[in-house]
Formats: sequence, structure tokens, C-alpha cells
Amino acid sequence: MRRFISDIWRVATEEWRSVWHDEGVVLIVVFALFIYGISYSLGYGGEVLEEVPVAVVGRQGGIGRKLTRTLDASPKIEVAYELSDMGDAEQLLRNRKVWGVVALSADLDEDILAGRQSRVAILGDASYFLAYREVAEGAVAAIQQMNEAIIVQRNGVYRPPIVYEQRNLFNPSLGYGVFVMPAIILLIVQQTVLIGVGMVSATRRERGVHLPSQSPLAITVGRTLAYLAIYAVTLGFMLTVHYSLFDYPMRGEWWQCVAVVAPYLLAVILLAQAVGALFRRRESSIVWLLWLSIPFLLISGVSLPPQAFPQWLYVLGRVVPSSAAVDAWIAIQSRGASLSDIAPQLMLLCSLVILYGLLALRANKTPS
Repeated sequence: MRRFISDIWRVATEEWRSVWHDEGVVLIVVFALFIYGISYSLGYGGEVLEEVPVAVVGRQGGIGRKLTRTLDASPKIEVAYELSDMGDAEQLLRNRKVWGVVALSADLDEDILAGRQSRVAILGDASYFLAYREVAEGAVAAIQQMNEAIIVQRNGVYRPPIVYEQRNLFNPSLGYGVFVMPAIILLIVQQTVLIGVGMVSATRRERGVHLPSQSPLAITVGRTLAYLAIYAVTLGFMLTVHYSLFDYPMRGEWWQCVAVVAPYLLAVILLAQAVGALFRRRESSIVWLLWLSIPFLLISGVSLPPQAFPQWLYVLGRVVPSSAAVDAWIAIQSRGASLSDIAPQLMLLCSLVILYGLLALRANKTPS
């Protein structure tokens, strides 16, 4: 037992030394999480778009002018053009001078004054979905505000329109950063571990250097402990200081967060050791693994609902540790879920730890 523990310590020390004596690995394993995490967070720092330019088309009677002023008063959109010709508005939309067009009915004032229903058309450029959302939400809110100011008379009875109230749970501002950054941070961890461990494994193989142990179990445990020590510090910083700086919600207790992060890190590090055995050159891990970040993001279910996946792709995505971890993490830190709520994801992560642990043992049979 003493020899086994000694082997683990020597392997962990050697792996640690290999990381800190390789500038490229240090950049990937240590600093990439900070660099990407901060740069993405700054990019999404505005959370929501404001004053998205739109054009209003239509005859400007009294009610039309009031609706135009209401649209312009919205923090989401800005009335940049008031036009009478729809062709001019469509040209502005194609040239990206505006991101939306609000077309008023020619008989808007007459219809409203006569107690008839009128129509307002909203056109948006969906190629930039965030701008499209702001145009749609801003225009609908302004129209709803106008509706609430109009009392429609029917048969001598005054009846106000239906009052609309919206409450956004878990993400009140509908900010993109709050929505996507928790998933991106976990995905950055996965990618940096895979690439970093792959680089270390391939470099050792190129130089013909062996780890100081003949035991696959000691090698696997020692290497795992080395990377756990690094990511316990870096990821801990991201989930405390970084979250506080950018005001991301953290509704889970610390022990709930550990219950998600610990099996996730173990599964990713063990997967990286298994995958690292496939590379013979250090650059190969970057070439083959870097492009997987976008597919991993997609199959995690953050940017595309899992219900939209083919069944085989959904099942395949469950094999990637980030898929289950992202589900569990967002449930804990955004919605305040309990561990019983995320029990299926935790069981899957633990199963992946066992699966990738066995693969890592096989990969480490021949010291690399």
C-alpha cells in the first residue's frame, strides 16, 4: 500500500511538472478558462440589446403619431425612419440600416375611432436573432400599451382591453449572458482538459519519456489528482469571484455545486486520459479536439432544445460529460433545484466516471 501511494504521488508530481514546464499546456489548462470566460462575459455584458433601429411606415394620423411616439419611447427599439413607402423600408431592411419595420394600416385612425379592429404588421430580420427578438418584443409591448389606453365602446358599455402581464422566471432581464455563460464555462473546462491532457500525453510519447510507475491504476489516479488540483482552483475562482463580478445568479448551495462539479471534473479528466492515448503528436490534440467545442455546445441542449434532436444524436450526446453536467448545473444555479431534481444527471455523470475510468486504465497500461 505504501508503494502504491508513493507511486500515485510520484505520478501526480511528474504530471504537475509536465504541465507547468510546458508554456503551451499552461496557456490551455490554466489561463484559457480565465481568458475565454472573461472575454465571453464582457461580450455578453450588455445582456440585452437596446435602441434597435426600426422604420415606421404608414399615414400618420393622431393615433398613428401616438403609436410612433410610444414605439420610440421603448428602451428596446428606436424609430430611426418614418416613411410612407413600404419599398423604401424594405430597402433599408436589406441594407441593415434598420432591423425591423412596423407597418401601420392606412385606415388605422378611422378603424380605431369607429371601434373596429385594426392591424399593425411587424417585419424583422431574423438573421440576427437577438435584434429580431428586441424588435418583436418592443413593438408588441408598445402596441399593447396603446391597447390599454383605448377604451372600446360596444352597445353603450365601456370595456377595457385584456390587460397583459409578463413575468420572466429565473432570468428576469432575458439577458443572453445569464442564459448561456454557465454552460459555456463548463464547456471551456471540458475542452481545455481534453486538449491539455492530450498535449501532455503526446509530448511525453514524442520524447519517449515514461511516468514513474508501472501500475495503470497508480498512473490513472495520480494524473487525475494532478488535474483536479489545478481545476479546483481555476474553476473555483470562476464560480465564485467571476460569478460575483458579472452578477450571474447562484441559487444553489455550495455542497450542491460540488456534487455536480466533482463527478463532472472526474469524468472529463478520465475521458481526456483515454482520448490522449490516441495522439502521437502534441499538435494533433488541438487540431482534432478544438473543433468539437461547437458540436458539444449544440448537443448540450443549451442553444437547441433536446426535443429537436434525432433520437440517436440525443443518446450519443449523453456520452459527453458536458451534456449531463450542463443540465444539472443550470438547474442548480439558475432555478434553485435540489439534488433529487437532478438525480438522473448525477447518476449519468457517475456512470461516465466508471466508464471513462476503465478506458483510462486501459490507455495507461503502457506508461506514456
